[in-house]
Amino acid sequence: MNRSAGPPLPTKRGNQLQRVPAQLLDISGESMISSAGGSITSWNLAASALYGWQPHEVIGQDLVAILGNYPGAAIDGVETAGIWEGKVERRRRDGSACVVRLRLAKCGNPDSWEWMEVSTDVETTHPAERALDASEYRYRNLFGAVAASFWELDFSGVGKILQELVQGGVVDMPAHLRAHPEISRAMMRATRIIDTNERSLEMFGSASKRELLAASLDTYWPEESTADYTESVISAITRQPRHVAETRMRALDGRVFDALFTVSFLPGTVGGGTLLIGFTDISDRVHAARMLGDVSAQRQMLLDVPTIALCELSAPEVASVFARLRAEGIANLHAFLDENPEFVDFVIANLRVTYLNEAAVQLFGGASAQALIGRNMESIISPGCEVLRRSIEGSYLREPVFQSEMRITRLDGRTLDTLFCRVSNPDPARTDVLVALIDISDQIRARDEVDRMRQQVAHASRLSLLGQLTASMVHEVSQPITAISNNVVAAERLAQQSETPTPRLTGMLALIGQHAFRVGEIIRRLRAVAANREVSMVPISPDEIISETRMLLRQELNEHGVQVGIFKDAMASFVLGDRIQLQQILANLMLNAMQAMETTPLADRRLEVRLSSDQDNVSIEVLDNGPGLSSEFLAAPLQAFRTSKADGLGMGLTICRSIAEAHGGYIDVKDRPDRSGVVATIILPIHAGGQPHEVIES
Repeated sequence: MNRSAGPPLPTKRGNQLQRVPAQLLDISGESMISSAGGSITSWNLAASALYGWQPHEVIGQDLVAILGNYPGAAIDGVETAGIWEGKVERRRRDGSACVVRLRLAKCGNPDSWEWMEVSTDVETTHPAERALDASEYRYRNLFGAVAASFWELDFSGVGKILQELVQGGVVDMPAHLRAHPEISRAMMRATRIIDTNERSLEMFGSASKRELLAASLDTYWPEESTADYTESVISAITRQPRHVAETRMRALDGRVFDALFTVSFLPGTVGGGTLLIGFTDISDRVHAARMLGDVSAQRQMLLDVPTIALCELSAPEVASVFARLRAEGIANLHAFLDENPEFVDFVIANLRVTYLNEAAVQLFGGASAQALIGRNMESIISPGCEVLRRSIEGSYLREPVFQSEMRITRLDGRTLDTLFCRVSNPDPARTDVLVALIDISDQIRARDEVDRMRQQVAHASRLSLLGQLTASMVHEVSQPITAISNNVVAAERLAQQSETPTPRLTGMLALIGQHAFRVGEIIRRLRAVAANREVSMVPISPDEIISETRMLLRQELNEHGVQVGIFKDAMASFVLGDRIQLQQILANLMLNAMQAMETTPLADRRLEVRLSSDQDNVSIEVLDNGPGLSSEFLAAPLQAFRTSKADGLGMGLTICRSIAEAHGGYIDVKDRPDRSGVVATIILPIHAGGQPHEVIES
């Protein structure tokens, strides 16, 4: 036989060799391989596990090429004794080497020998040996386990109590123990703690093992867990191999925690000997389970709230697009949506209902929840919906919550105003969102009605202001009319004099035209104040508002002997607003200041209007030197229907505040720092589109 090439190739094959079926070879846990003429003829599953090749890959292949040569000693042994056994190095499929314990033999007849080998990895231990080693390892490390507290207990005292109960005539021991929990407490006190591991010190709040062992066992079992201890004793006396249960344990510092209690009952340990019991702190898991149960219950309760329409929507197609956009480096979706506005409609078409409560069915006008499941939002949310666009941008930025007012369309075509709230799933792998919708159509109608009433009240206030300005208006109009009449008479006389030079007559007629224009401007302002028209927001110069309002109040201020000083920044910005409403605010504040100085000596009555601006806002301050604010006003500033005037309604400042807020600003009224009067301030945002212009201090 060629020692380097393995078994020799025979010159001819015989037919009388009976091979063992491959199915029977697979029963063996050892590798079994046969070869004839150097080619592999059988290969069982254990050989596949050991060497890595599958049977169909090696049958018919050269044995030496697959596993390597047999050693010369093995071939000699088989040739002389018919069988050889020893250690051989073989080659695995991945190229690594392994040492096997090999038994090699040949069978058949001299014309057709078949070689059979049985091999086992010498690094593989017998299963029984592995089980024993594992058991010993577990036992050696059990007491030092990090995750569990282990106690060794002397259980002999419990055995004595059980014997006494039997001698006392107790027949049904489990029922008797369950009915008398005090017996279980006595068993705890009769049990002696022999040893415990380090983990027990931490779990049960002990500074030393001595302190832990000195306490009675019932110290660690709260009253609420007595039944759990009783069941462990019942498991022992009913010959159960082990007892596992969740219970509550008490630490030495009084803290009660959830624990998994385990004990195994080995033969001879129930009535005497020692027991090894274990505790695993499962407080976090129990808490999480309770929280999960609470959350699930709360979620179901929330979904069943009859007054809030709740539905779950899923859009995996949208999530895929989000992932692609993030991979492309798009951090913010705003610019992308500007360039691709149709993406909003894509989202609407792919948002599909996966769940909805009865309130949502009613809100959408559906026949049933089942009829709406799987439906998209195309017929409910309008195309290009701006609110949904902002919600999409928030979802892309992983903002968990979005809320806004949204108008939806029911399935019957009726529109509803709703409060729309989207809550995204915190799991980034999930594509579903929870949407809450509350019908606020009645509130929107009420809000519109309040706005309409506010406009009416503001109009009534303007009419009231107009009544206060009547005398001033009469005086304002009478002056130019008188001048017009006088100039007309003079012009007629000049025209009758043939020698009257034309330039003098022309100048006289020009004066008549100027006074007539002045009358027209006064009447225009008068009608504008009285008009109840829609608010028209346009860029306005605060300087013009001050000048026009001062002109409106000139007669009133003169009659009350109030001196007016106007102080302005070198530059003042434009504001966006309604000219008449802003005049109304300033006129109210100036009239209040003028009336507040009625008790001030005439020589000291001075009203100042100061115009200033910063980067964001324009400020108009109205300052008087009256007695200051009352204690009632300071207690509740700008409260409606409260006034110190005998004929006042107490609505002036309230309406002013409402108008200022409608312009994006506010009003502040307070005493001057030196308590020499009141300063009322109008703050309005600067209009970015307006152009500042120069003003001159007056």
